[in-house]
Parts: sequence; structure tokens; C-alpha cells
Amino acid sequence: MNMKEIAKMAGVSVATVSYVLNGTGNVSEKKRKEILEIVGKEGYSPNRIAKSLRTKKSSTIGIMVEDITAFQTPRIINGINEYAEKNGYTVLLNDMSFLKRVGKNFESIRHYGDILRKEVELFEKAQVDGIIYVALHDRDVSDLIPPSKVPVVLVYCYDITHKNYCVTYDNVDISKEVARYFLEQGHRGFGIIWGSEGSRPAQKRYNGYIERLEESGIKAEDVWTFTGDWEFESGGKAYKEYKKLRNRPTAVFAMNDLMAVGFMDAALDDGKKIPEDVSVIGFDNRQECCFTRPRLTTVDIPLEQMGRESGRLLLDLIKGQKKEEKKIILPCRFIEKGSVTAFEKKEELL
Repeated sequence: MNMKEIAKMAGVSVATVSYVLNGTGNVSEKKRKEILEIVGKEGYSPNRIAKSLRTKKSSTIGIMVEDITAFQTPRIINGINEYAEKNGYTVLLNDMSFLKRVGKNFESIRHYGDILRKEVELFEKAQVDGIIYVALHDRDVSDLIPPSKVPVVLVYCYDITHKNYCVTYDNVDISKEVARYFLEQGHRGFGIIWGSEGSRPAQKRYNGYIERLEESGIKAEDVWTFTGDWEFESGGKAYKEYKKLRNRPTAVFAMNDLMAVGFMDAALDDGKKIPEDVSVIGFDNRQECCFTRPRLTTVDIPLEQMGRESGRLLLDLIKGQKKEEKKIILPCRFIEKGSVTAFEKKEELL
């Protein structure tokens, strides 16, 4: 039921109904109660589009997600929804399902510019006040985001041109923390399973890990680097390479949980014990960490907080507040579980 129908039933003007619903104007207590009783009985559905035409604001934000099945996307959306709801905003969500279109070739998303432009146009027609763009892989999207009439905030991706605002997470300091933890446990032989080639987050994780080891006198050339591609299978391939080594590292940092679990799975199939024979740390704090034996020590990315922070930033931009800093970097959290132990020298590892 809309305001016009409520006004007809109450025998008053639409303006009077509006005054009652918004708590404004001069309406008698008797008539106010009568109108509210009708609203309570019949229900009321405000015309959001009509209101937006009057106020120039719809109190609605759009969320463009590259793929809702990516592990990080649901937690980010939860954070956005939480912040938007607390601040009186409605959320419109659109999933572009790019994962089934491009697979691991994330850069090929740029070939789908027509889809991206269409989605921005749809949000603008829906009178959203701003847009949050959630990527399925942490990468530069500076030449991907179409021009928009409303503010845009990027999450789980970044813009090297600094044209767009973005909310991301720390890779360097937390990787130093991983190395520090291994060192505190007495390890002196180190390995790292790399993410995909050309990945900026992978390079940052490597730099942080190596920098902390070098501070303790461990040379970069003495750290074994195993090739990976972020997938479970590459963790298993990394173990096969690890097994060939004469002086095997006792501590392995996998740049994501899937590769860590793949490495652990292959090691266990080979009769090795974790963490007694080799200690492993992952990155992401994915659901898979709950099912490994032992439970995987890992790094938690603050995904819900990233969602909340992107919502806060977007609402500030909608209100016209100027923001000098275009990139917000949130700290990650180290989660200690059971896949790391203090190093004890063993003959088979020499």
C-alpha cells in the first residue's frame, strides 16, 4: 500500500500521511493514531525511486562483485551489509560470475568491458548513491572500472593510478610475522611456496618473509622457493620438489591456504608427520583450515572489516566529505594452530 491509498482510507491528504510517517507537520493526535492504525493493518511500501527524485538521494548503494563464489566475497559483503544497515542504507547486489568465464586468467576480465559498463549503468538507473566493487582476485583494476556518476570504492583490489578509492590489507608486515614465528620456534631451514607469477600480493609476501629472515642472518639464496599458482594441486607439486632436496627446509610458508593444504596432504600421503617432520603456515584463513589434521596455522585477512571500512568510506564520499588518502590498508591477524612445532634436528632432514 502506498501513501495515496492510505490517504484515501483515512480521508486526508497525501501530505498529511507524509507528515505522520516522517514525524513532521501539525497533525492532530486523533488523526495521527488513525493513520498509523491503517499503516499497521494494511502495511506501507515507500516508493524509493520517487523519493530519490525528490531528495536526490536514494539511501541505496550498489555492490558489484566479480564472483560471489570467491572465498573472500561473502565475508566482505557481510561487512558492507552490516555497516549499510546500521546507517539506514539499502544494498543492491550484482554478481557478474566472472570465475566461470575466465578461470585463473583474471587479467582477461578486461575483455568484458561491455558487461562492466552495463552493470554500472544499471546501478545508476536504479538511483544508487554509490558503488562498491569487490574483486575475485587481489590485483590492479585501474583500467577496468568504467566511469561512474556516483562515488566508487574498490575492495580486495587496488588502483595504481590512484583515481579510485580502495580498501585493501597488509601483506608485508604479516609475512614478517610468519618468518618471526618460525625463527622463534628454532627453525633454520626455510621454504616458501609462491603464488601466481606476476602477482603483486605474492611479491609483497615474499619480500616481507625474506626481509625478516635476512635480519636474522638467513640469506635469500638459502631460502627454497617452490613454484605455485594458488591452487591445491600446486601445493602437492611443491612437496614433490621438496622431497627431492637433500637439505630440506623444516619450515614452509605457503602463500595461501589451498597450497598449504595441498603440500600437507602430499606429505602425509608420503608418510611424513606434520609438524614433526615439517612445519607449515598458510595464508587466508579459509574454511579448509578447519578440516586439516593438524589444524593449519595461518593468516586471517580482515575481510568483514574491509567490507565495513569500504561502506564507511563510500558513505563519507556520498556525503561530500573529501578524503586525501585514497588507499586504506588494514592489518592481518596471525592465527596459531597446530601445524608448527619447535624444531628438533633429525637425521632424515640433514
